[in-house]
Amino acid sequence: MTTQAAVLEEVRTARLLPRQRHDPSPPLSRVAVQLLGDFQVRVNGRAVAASSWTRRHSAALVKLLALSPGRSLHREQVLDALWPDLDIETAAPRLHKAAHYARRVLGDREALVLSGETVRLYPGAEVNVDAARFQQAAQSAMADGDVPAAKAALALHGGALLLPHDLYEPWAERHRLHLRRLYAELLHQAEDWHLALVADPSDETAHLALARRYASGGDRTAALRQLDELQEVLRRDLGAEPSPQAVALRRQLTGDTAAKPSRDGQCCAQAPGNR
Repeated sequence: MTTQAAVLEEVRTARLLPRQRHDPSPPLSRVAVQLLGDFQVRVNGRAVAASSWTRRHSAALVKLLALSPGRSLHREQVLDALWPDLDIETAAPRLHKAAHYARRVLGDREALVLSGETVRLYPGAEVNVDAARFQQAAQSAMADGDVPAAKAALALHGGALLLPHDLYEPWAERHRLHLRRLYAELLHQAEDWHLALVADPSDETAHLALARRYASGGDRTAALRQLDELQEVLRRDLGAEPSPQAVALRRQLTGDTAAKPSRDGQCCAQAPGNR
């Protein structure tokens, strides 16, 4: 066979053979779930309208899974959390119904996956959950123990309450208390005493730190006013009295300059938050 004939034969054969397609794999969805403050889901940069969540349990299912490690829970854990008063046989169809409507709102059949005994949220996507990101940053900052790390983690929180529209949902309360505790500890580490008192007006450590800061700056009146506020809040909200450290600080500020410093340090020493 001549070279020209061989080329023609290859062309003819290529036309007869089916072409192999090399379709690229579809890109992973990028999903952002906001749980601190108002609930919101963004898929590939586009926000899912809040008005789309017309079924409470569909939204609750997404929130619950977003709060869970790996965005995954055993089916019975989901049933116990969302339908605690129903038996499994009655609650199971409601789970499937909630997942169905959640998929419709999110526009993705793979958004909620019920496989065997496991329920998962977006198992095949890149998912960013703000509450989880804050928790990771908070734990890392507390391990470092320095002020800049604490401030960086606090910036991810912004003082927002976890799911404020679900205040009376038991499944959210445990997570809310945990994040609130992390937030309070970071405020102490960052020495942001004013914000600490916004978060918890009865925070005696913050009151004392501010009183010492004012005293070390020469403002005895402001320091005593801070101690008065502490006493008022404790009595009104907790039915309690200030600690011995607060009492000792007040005595120092009211003129007993010869008094020995308390274990927390002298009233006019440099305060932790005034560095």
